[in-house]
Amino acid sequence: MNFKLVCFDLDGCLTEKDDSWSYIHRYLGVWEQAKKHRKMFFSGKINYQEWADLDVGLWKNTTIDELNSIVQQIKVRPNIDRVVKELKKRNLTLLILSSGLSFLADSVKDKFQFDYAIANAPIIGEDNKLTGEIEVKVSYDDKHLVLQEFLKPRQIELTNCIAIGDGENDIPLFKEVGYSIAFNPNNDQVAKSADVIVENGDLLEVLSKILSKLE
Repeated sequence: MNFKLVCFDLDGCLTEKDDSWSYIHRYLGVWEQAKKHRKMFFSGKINYQEWADLDVGLWKNTTIDELNSIVQQIKVRPNIDRVVKELKKRNLTLLILSSGLSFLADSVKDKFQFDYAIANAPIIGEDNKLTGEIEVKVSYDDKHLVLQEFLKPRQIELTNCIAIGDGENDIPLFKEVGYSIAFNPNNDQVAKSADVIVENGDLLEVLSKILSKLE
């Protein structure tokens, strides 16, 4: 298989927190309300855009600087720099694809020199504060479709991609790509959907799995 791109989930894979949304909710003291929104989504009462709007609405008038300060407290996993270096040596394009938040995804992308990051972008007003709206770029279960659109102008097929993820929202992506790695999978369904499993939280083992596939 001629692999050209490696797609990383953000929350729980590159960072040690599996949900940056809930981390911010807890920090800002709005978790109880956010839990109600979550229940509404998973019971089918609202769609993903509505869920995201409701959640970001809880952060309205918070400055982007405050949010950046909060997410900078989220630890990234060790050895990301080495993984990026080794994969780039092999001319692979590196993408962060997340239904998390763009300001965290962009921060990790820039710090560790990933090529691209796609995540959901809260709208910032002229006063540097959140307006309470968000541009949803990655919904709960459409990562495979987002990646497909990203690949079209680059003339890369989904089968030429490797995906690393940990959640149920990664399952549709796992089914479409050429090689999938469940990293600390959230449940058995996620684990069974991937080609291989890495359960020890070690990105160097992920690197080893990828390199063995490239040989």
